[in-house]
Amino acid sequence: MEIKKFIEKLEKENDEFFNQQSKWATTYWAESMSKEKIIQALRMRYWNEYVGYEVIARFMFKVPDPKLRMLVGRQVGDEAKHAYYVGKRIHELGGDLGKPLPEQMEFYDTLDSFEYPEEFFAAQQFTVETQSMKRNEQALKTLDSESAEVFRKHINNDEIFHVKLGYMGVAFYCTTEQAQERAMEASRAIRQKHVNMSLANYKIIQELDRVSNK
Repeated sequence: MEIKKFIEKLEKENDEFFNQQSKWATTYWAESMSKEKIIQALRMRYWNEYVGYEVIARFMFKVPDPKLRMLVGRQVGDEAKHAYYVGKRIHELGGDLGKPLPEQMEFYDTLDSFEYPEEFFAAQQFTVETQSMKRNEQALKTLDSESAEVFRKHINNDEIFHVKLGYMGVAFYCTTEQAQERAMEASRAIRQKHVNMSLANYKIIQELDRVSNK
């Protein structure tokens, strides 16, 4: 398939999948929340950034093209920076960093298992980071003003670059039928893992509601 048509197909399939999900299946902050819930939501994001930069750093060495490898290296630095500022905000709110959920580790283990660059670029930067961009804009509306400022100042602009990197990686590597099939399957796999992470967070949010209502 011609690369432009393939990208359009992958983009359309991603949009259709995520548009069918419930509001909490694609975000950690679907609505305004209490401080305790914000800490939990930020904790999810912290571990995504922290584990993510380690996984993306390993992926960097699976990228043969020197220009794309350099840009992936820039993303590693971005994710480490995001983890620092989100962690700092959690502590300012009086929370602890906790531990990553099993669903988060399953998500990143899946990314780590991809052998081909097109799989990772399609799954992470092209698919997941596009959703991150939407969540980041939502964070500006549903989080407290200080937490929202962390996203506005230190995170949101970086995610725009990460999405562009996904398009670049897919366009560069998905030039054969086999590569396109691998990329498509990787995106399908990671979409569901991503939803599983978000819903695991929502269960904790619901439990916080039950405790506070007793």
